[in-house]
Amino acid sequence: MNETPKWLHSPTPRYPGVTTLKAIPLAELVPFIDWSFFFRAWEMKGRYPEILQGTDTKAEEARKLYADGQAMLQKIIAENLFEARAVIGFFPVQRKGDSLDVLPLPCNCGLPHSENPIAKLHFLRQQIPLSAEAPCRSLADYFNPHEKDWIGLFALSVGFGVDSFCAQFRNAGDSYSAILAQSIADRLTEAFAEKLHAEVRQKYWGYAPDSATKFGIRPAPGYPGCPDHTEKGTLWQLLQVEERIGIRLTESYMMLPVSSICGYYMAHPKSTYFSVGKLGEDQIRDYAVRKGWDEATAHKWLVR
Repeated sequence: MNETPKWLHSPTPRYPGVTTLKAIPLAELVPFIDWSFFFRAWEMKGRYPEILQGTDTKAEEARKLYADGQAMLQKIIAENLFEARAVIGFFPVQRKGDSLDVLPLPCNCGLPHSENPIAKLHFLRQQIPLSAEAPCRSLADYFNPHEKDWIGLFALSVGFGVDSFCAQFRNAGDSYSAILAQSIADRLTEAFAEKLHAEVRQKYWGYAPDSATKFGIRPAPGYPGCPDHTEKGTLWQLLQVEERIGIRLTESYMMLPVSSICGYYMAHPKSTYFSVGKLGEDQIRDYAVRKGWDEATAHKWLVR
C-alpha cells in the first residue's frame, strides 16, 4: 500500500529558494492558451479547432464567440490591461509518512534533516485501490522516504487589472463583454501556469532541460489529489505570496484576484494526477493529528 516509486531523489534546483516574476508580457502567454477550455466555460461542447468547423448553428455561434474572444484578447494585450505575476520556490524536504518536513536553505545545518523543519506539508492517501495491481497512492509517494528530496511551490495570476476592466462593461450594462474579459483572464492565467511549468522543468529547476521531456506534475491544494484547501496557507508562508506579488487568501482560502493558481511542482518521472477519493474515518483522524486539528475541523475541510 505504501510502495514508493523506485528512484533516488530530485536533482538540486538551479535556482533554489524563492524567485519573483512580474510584468510578464501577455503576448508570450498566447501560444499556451487552450481554447477548448474557453468554449467549455461558455458551455459549448467540443474541442478547438474542430468546434469552429461546420455550417450548423453551433459552429456559427462558436466562430462568433471565438472572434469576440480574439478581439478582446488583442485589446487586452495592446493596451496592457492585465498584469501577469508569479512567485516560485524550491525547498529541500524530508518525507515523514504522508507528510513532508520542509527544511531550511541551505540544507547543511549538520543536524538530521528531520529535526529542523521550517514548515510541514501534508498529503492524503487513496483508500480504495483501482485494481489488485494498483497501490493506494499519495502525492507523498513521489518523494524519497530516506534521503533529502526537493519540492517546488508556486502561485501566479493574470488577474491584476481584471476587476476594474470588467467593471467598466458592467457599469455600461454590457454583461457579455464583462464575462468575456473574465474568461480571457482565466485562459491567460492557465496559459501562464503551463508556460511557467515548462520554464521550471527546463530552467528554474532544470530537472528536464530538454524541451521535449515533459514529466512532472503541478497539483493544487483543494483539487482531487490533495483536497485540503488550508494547505495553501503554508505555501503563502513559504513563498510570501501576498507580500511579493499581491495574491490574497480569504478566510475560506479562496485566492484574490480570482484568476489565480497555486500549487506544487513535483519532479518524479512517474508522477501522475489522481484523485484520493472517499476518505475513511481512520485517515481523517490521522490527518487531524498531523495538522493539529480536532476532528470537527478535519471534517469541515475534508468531507464534501
